[in-house]
Amino acid sequence: MTVASLYPRRTINPSSFSPEEIAEISEFLSGASCGEEPATPCMSGPDGTKRVIPARLYDTLTFIMDSLCEGQGVTVMHTSAQLTTQKAADFLQMSRPTLVKLLESGEIPFTKVGRHRRVLLADVQEYEERISARRDQFLADQTREAAQEGDYFVVPDDYKTR
Repeated sequence: MTVASLYPRRTINPSSFSPEEIAEISEFLSGASCGEEPATPCMSGPDGTKRVIPARLYDTLTFIMDSLCEGQGVTVMHTSAQLTTQKAADFLQMSRPTLVKLLESGEIPFTKVGRHRRVLLADVQEYEERISARRDQFLADQTREAAQEGDYFVVPDDYKTR
């Protein structure tokens, strides 16, 4: 059994649908409500039963449709999927050698299959969130420090940049 068969993924390409189908489904999602106030998104099953869609799932569905409308493909994977170092580096938008340094330093956990490193998608996502939080905290600290020193100022609305 291969790693790919253990962790199936589904890629949806815009070319799989006509532009009319994509636009119709996207329009449907923007108005998919159960008729309750405030509007609660819901879907209807093949037998006609209606179910409320949780907000996060609804946001995911609209993201998928928006991506398809823009001509972008979408891939859905299990968070327990194992990625190659190249796929993980692509996900994090960094070079593979940089990712390998992070793996070897212990920043991101990994396993080895033979001589090949494998990284869980969930671990890559956790690292991305951790780095984003660090970046946000650093920027907040720098802004606060600059404001205390009087170096931070707001650019006037009429300031021309070009």
